[in-house]
Amino acid sequence: MRLLRSTLFAALLAGASGFALLVPTDASASVSIAVAFDALVKDADSVGVVTPVEAKTVWEDGRIYTYTRVKVDQGVAGELGTGAETWIRTMGGVVGKIGQLVDGEPVLTTNKPSLLFMRKFKTSGTWEVSARAQGQYPIVVDDSVKDVTKARRVIRSNAVGVLLPPKPLAETVGPKPADAPQTSGPTAEAVPKARLAGEVLHDRPLDEVTREIAASWKKLHTGAGPVAPSDAKK
Repeated sequence: MRLLRSTLFAALLAGASGFALLVPTDASASVSIAVAFDALVKDADSVGVVTPVEAKTVWEDGRIYTYTRVKVDQGVAGELGTGAETWIRTMGGVVGKIGQLVDGEPVLTTNKPSLLFMRKFKTSGTWEVSARAQGQYPIVVDDSVKDVTKARRVIRSNAVGVLLPPKPLAETVGPKPADAPQTSGPTAEAVPKARLAGEVLHDRPLDEVTREIAASWKKLHTGAGPVAPSDAKK
């Protein structure tokens, strides 16, 4: 099963008079479990810096979805290399006078670049964002930094919502009972704490982040070849 997803909450777009209210029956709270960095890299089929070019909204199975065409400014890992173009599907949008806002879903804004962790959707040629908004890291430019390689930074998406800490791995592994036979395997105390994606990536220079993602990708994706020099900075 892919990364854990929270349930959805949809509501009327704020301040938009004349819009109809649309709330799915499974609406509850915009609360998600914070995703680990390695899990996010593993779940993605491709990672890259992308810029949205255009968007269109449609009704599908009683919900509104937005399809955004993006251009890959810098391929980091996976099959989408620099210069590629593709469509990304996200939940929510506006069709006619009906608007649907889905908390915790990534927000792709035209001409605003983001570092995206993407995975293939069932429709050929369409992708979605891994771990929803936790897989999107908008890129900002710090004008006070003179070094251009350090000026571009990635930050957490404001659309993430409330994140709960994941259950400690030690609780899952569990300490062995006192009378249990001893083995040479790792104990609960020896299991390292998972690094959360937001803590690893937030407010760091883009070039540092892309190098770390590319290195982790090679370790976590069996058979993954080296990242092309044109697709990731070294």
